[in-house]
Amino acid sequence: MNPAIHISRISANQLDTIISLGEKLQSEESRYEPHLIFNREESRVHYEEELSNPDALIVAAFLEDDTIVGYQYSYVHTLDYLSRKNRECVLEALYILPDFRGKGIGKQLVTFSEDWAIKGKKVDRLATHIYSDNEASVQLHLKRGFTSYNTELIKHV
Repeated sequence: MNPAIHISRISANQLDTIISLGEKLQSEESRYEPHLIFNREESRVHYEEELSNPDALIVAAFLEDDTIVGYQYSYVHTLDYLSRKNRECVLEALYILPDFRGKGIGKQLVTFSEDWAIKGKKVDRLATHIYSDNEASVQLHLKRGFTSYNTELIKHV
């Protein structure tokens, strides 16, 4: 049985939990990108600024007892290389605790963020950057209507 989850914006007093989840996200992503470095203080400064940024969104998945089991960070920016339809929302970070994966929480977080961006921010497109080997995240976004847009090739030296 899937747990009862509600999605909502976080408050400043929940920032420590989000930063801890972000650290777990980067730890897991180190499989794909071995040079990732997590800096707790830089993360705190960034997310504190984003809490007051009207073009940024940090939402969490809450259990009934208000325990946070996942989060999504997104931001809207203007693309300078398009003359029209240049407002883009980047779904930047998505993390769900391992025990809660496969229960539809990622879909709920992405849907909430998409609605905020499309209805509230009137964006022209959505983007996300996923390591190609992260098959679960790739599949989640493909099911939500995302398509492959470009291929970036990296050679670590």
